[in-house]
Amino acid sequence: MTAITIEESHPTAQLSSAIYTPENISVKRAAMLQLLPGIASLPVFAVLAYFMETKSIPNMFALGITILLVEVPVTWGLMVWHLRRETGAPFSFATAFPWRQSMRWWHYLLLGLPIIFYSMMMIAMIGPKIASPLMGSLFIWIPDWFVMQPDPSMFTALSKEMLLALWALVGVSMVLVGGITQELFSRGFLLPRTQHMGNWAPAYNALLFSVFHLIAPWNWAGFFLMTLPWAYLVWWRRSIRIGLFVHIGMLTIQWIGLTLMVFGMVPKPS
Repeated sequence: MTAITIEESHPTAQLSSAIYTPENISVKRAAMLQLLPGIASLPVFAVLAYFMETKSIPNMFALGITILLVEVPVTWGLMVWHLRRETGAPFSFATAFPWRQSMRWWHYLLLGLPIIFYSMMMIAMIGPKIASPLMGSLFIWIPDWFVMQPDPSMFTALSKEMLLALWALVGVSMVLVGGITQELFSRGFLLPRTQHMGNWAPAYNALLFSVFHLIAPWNWAGFFLMTLPWAYLVWWRRSIRIGLFVHIGMLTIQWIGLTLMVFGMVPKPS
């Protein structure tokens, strides 16, 4: 149950000599672990988003607060709890995230940058084409205050100090704390524990990660298409490091773009 195994060299990644082999978890347990942070976050986000709507504050700030106060603590709590059951020992990064194989710096550029570009294309072009019809039909009942649609006009009522403080909160919560936690949990913690699914493990991982975003079910298909390549990349390279590079890189580009739009440094997209 807590075995340390010596593995042969992986064909495409540099493996350390001693690698912890985590206990496999069932398909149902993987789904439960992945979805619980999203389930816990949903009502908190809804309450905060409704309150902020009454104060003319963009609901993306509600998401930032929810990530820090609910999603991140619940996620780390689940990892600590499950690892205690799995090993009987205190939490450690070595056992929690066994796929930490090193890669040469140019591997990150060669493999990671194309996937970041692909993911951004999914977000900007393909994702909205899938989401828009769903929002106009299946999810038409969802109120506008719940839907995250950044609009610079919503920021005009805020003071400069409040705007800077809240936007910094979004950057820290979504890009750094939230993004790192999500990647470590989904690809670093859960993916190695579903190896028994074989080649389907990354696809199932991408599916669960998509459904985890319960606050935007109309984006599930887009999230799945966006996440699928880098889930397979982490699985192929046995390295959560490349997953973090892709995930944080993509979120950073999004945050910079939204920041420029909000502060009027670039024209609002038509």
